[in-house]
Amino acid sequence: MKMQKSNIAYNLTTLRQLNKFSQEEVAERIGVSRQAVAKWEAGTSEPTSKNLSELAFLFEISISELVDP
Repeated sequence: MKMQKSNIAYNLTTLRQLNKFSQEEVAERIGVSRQAVAKWEAGTSEPTSKNLSELAFLFEISISELVDP
């Protein structure tokens, strides 16, 4: 049975692709490893509140838009 991605995982993947960023580019821009971004997108870990803030700033959205369905 396939697990459904979390809202953060789905939204982050979608935003990254819409903005034509690689995982590496997102990682560099917010100061984390590419592996961290990959884990967030896979839903195996979640960004810290500081990283959520950085991601929201990068994509020019609110944190709630990043975490909500």
